[in-house]
Amino acid sequence: MLSKSTENLYRAKIAFQLSFIVWVMLVILIFYATFEATTKMYGTFFLLLVVVIFTPFLPDGAGYEEG
Repeated sequence: MLSKSTENLYRAKIAFQLSFIVWVMLVILIFYATFEATTKMYGTFFLLLVVVIFTPFLPDGAGYEEG
């Protein structure tokens, strides 16, 4: 059984990861609604690069056991 603080830490990590995904989707939608074709092409490569760079640092929630 995990301690209360450890359980809260895993929940916070998972919430952060879900929040990150939502914010990335929002940024992409706003970006595509705002800019022209050439900028979209470069911006897409930049967004993919940012996701590839930051994904390894996201918490994976591994080790959390319910109940």
